Amino acid sequence: MISRAEATVLAKQAVLREGLLWEEPVHVTWGLFTYSFWTAARTHGGNVTVRVNRRSGVATVKGMTIR
Repeated sequence: MISRAEATVLAKQAVLREGLLWEEPVHVTWGLFTYSFWTAARTHGGNVTVRVNRRSGVATVKGMTIR
């Protein structure tokens, strides 16, 4: 299992690799199998959603909301 700090680094790298913006603050939730990240948590639009598998560390950018 990877830690929340490791998952944050992996999520940020995945977002930047996709050419999207990693904007603070970031809302993090976790479940049995994944960590879920929601960037720019205090705004509506421009948010990026990322999921990181807790076992493998694979980060998947799920999408970005339109501003």
